[in-house]
Amino acid sequence: MGCKLFAGACSAMAFATAIAATSAYAAPTTYEAEDLSGATVAEGADFSGGKYAKPADASGITFTVKVEETAVYDITTKVLIKQYDWITSKITVNGVDVGSMLTTPRNCDSSYVVSASAKMKVGENKITVGNQAIGVDYITVERHPDPEYKIGTAPVTPNASESARKVFSFLRENFTKATLSGMMISDQNFNYDYGNMRLIPPGGCTPADSCKYTDAEVSWKGQTDIAEFYKRSGHYPAIGGFDMLFAAGGHSDEGWFRGYSENNLLMAEELWKLGGIPTFTWHWKVGEDTVFYTKDTYPMNGYRSSGCANGAKGSSESNTCFNYTKAFKDSTCKEINEASQEYKDIVNDIDKVSALFKQLQEKDIAVIWRPLHEASGGWFWWGVGSGDCYKQLYRLVFDRMVKTNGLNNLIWVWNINTDPQFGYDYSALNASWYPGDEYVDIVAVDIYDPLNDHNSGANYYNKIVSDVGTNKMIALSENGAIPDIDSIAEDKANWSYWMTWSQTWSGNFLEKTTTEMWKKNLDDKRIIALEDMPGWDKVTVSNPIAKRIATNNVNIVINGKKLSLSTNQNGRATVTVFDLTGHRVATLLQGNISAGTHSLNLQSLAAGNYIVKASVGHHNTMQVLRLK
Repeated sequence: MGCKLFAGACSAMAFATAIAATSAYAAPTTYEAEDLSGATVAEGADFSGGKYAKPADASGITFTVKVEETAVYDITTKVLIKQYDWITSKITVNGVDVGSMLTTPRNCDSSYVVSASAKMKVGENKITVGNQAIGVDYITVERHPDPEYKIGTAPVTPNASESARKVFSFLRENFTKATLSGMMISDQNFNYDYGNMRLIPPGGCTPADSCKYTDAEVSWKGQTDIAEFYKRSGHYPAIGGFDMLFAAGGHSDEGWFRGYSENNLLMAEELWKLGGIPTFTWHWKVGEDTVFYTKDTYPMNGYRSSGCANGAKGSSESNTCFNYTKAFKDSTCKEINEASQEYKDIVNDIDKVSALFKQLQEKDIAVIWRPLHEASGGWFWWGVGSGDCYKQLYRLVFDRMVKTNGLNNLIWVWNINTDPQFGYDYSALNASWYPGDEYVDIVAVDIYDPLNDHNSGANYYNKIVSDVGTNKMIALSENGAIPDIDSIAEDKANWSYWMTWSQTWSGNFLEKTTTEMWKKNLDDKRIIALEDMPGWDKVTVSNPIAKRIATNNVNIVINGKKLSLSTNQNGRATVTVFDLTGHRVATLLQGNISAGTHSLNLQSLAAGNYIVKASVGHHNTMQVLRLK
């Protein structure tokens, strides 16, 4: 049942009257919907004031905006929601979707400020907002500012190995200057002696082994995914993607599965000797489970789904019932319950994977490591708890691998993701699941654009900068079609690397990019291929032994109408709330505080989207606040 609809109509393609001229770094230009030629306007006194233009139909209201520079621009709009089916509304620029309104609470008869980012060309551009369920007050347009990065000089791992420091240094040196190419391997070619449970390395086959593959086919370059990459681009990728998919779980000790995990290490070593970088993800089948997916696609119920009722254990063909939150003493996940079976399963699996990485460490081979990926998505078991519990799980994995198992050859990646409760576009990326600067070297995101769509992904990139900050390198950890390097440069979406997902196992993601586009990008000096790598013997690091530096550790946790500020230091503190146009709406705290956790009340704030900025001494943090 919908709320009362607007009456009347407006001219959807009329020119808006600009209050100020748009320039590269000027203040935001505001375009009032009431100034549209032919607009039908209603007062919004009951909804925070303002005059709202009333769309005639689902096509919404279109503003014509003129800009002086081809660049990415931030767009905000204030809208009045008049009925429930407003959630289908989009923000488009020149006919291309650049954001949805799914990121705001779905309350009828309420006003909201919604934001988006998009590339606009010099001259006139058309920005369309809403449908007949939404009234529009205004839009603002502002050139997206160029970020200033403050990336540390050493990995977060204490006393990181020389190889890890070399990888970190190389990535840091090239960040914003060039993008490394990457390719994922799913299916593998390897020969295995099942009678003796032994991987047969290249050159190790005898006639009695009846080997299926030649030495060339079992090499890293001979793997189907890598060979197909070369076939299309004429180059080999600088980064090779591997998966700890079979390192744990119900079949991990069986022959082929063991061979897969062992062959990962063999190929990683070969790639390292060639001057490349191995990266690993982990589709984690915990304990004796044989799957890692939760049962329902939406809502993401996971272990709360009907398939896990009545004390069900283990997994089915399509669903795991593993509830990792039981590894902690209560629902806050602040304290580990070492006596729980869930905790024992988790650390047992972590130890198995650590043992494999230890073999690479002993050979001074570094790895880019992406555990617990696609954090808030909910389709994996580690994504069905709360953001706070996920962060504790990530920290548990880090501490177990680094502090307990002594691994110092890993570069740690946190994979931000969309949150289904807010939507599936870039504006739904949920940074509140971020485990903290002291646990992460690189923030990455997965983007699967349609066939031959080679946009830069700037919306995603800018959202990460806005919500997570500029202390970390930013990467594209999975992709379908590759982002074109010209688009990357024009939009300043400076991905550290991209990683095309596999062609094998019916992935076919190499086919999302034409041969011409593959060659254009891999031939470009701004894209680093394997042959462009300098060789690890030629990479030097300025910090011989990098000690871990104490970090800021100013954290915000929001729970309903309460905000908790945690800090490890004493000092002058300020907590300020801004709307999405940058206007301050509240100051929650101003004065001296002591180290510890402080509770603040949000009751005075109306429903909507805000940005909370907190500072203690010289340290600060920022987080998006969504109030219902």
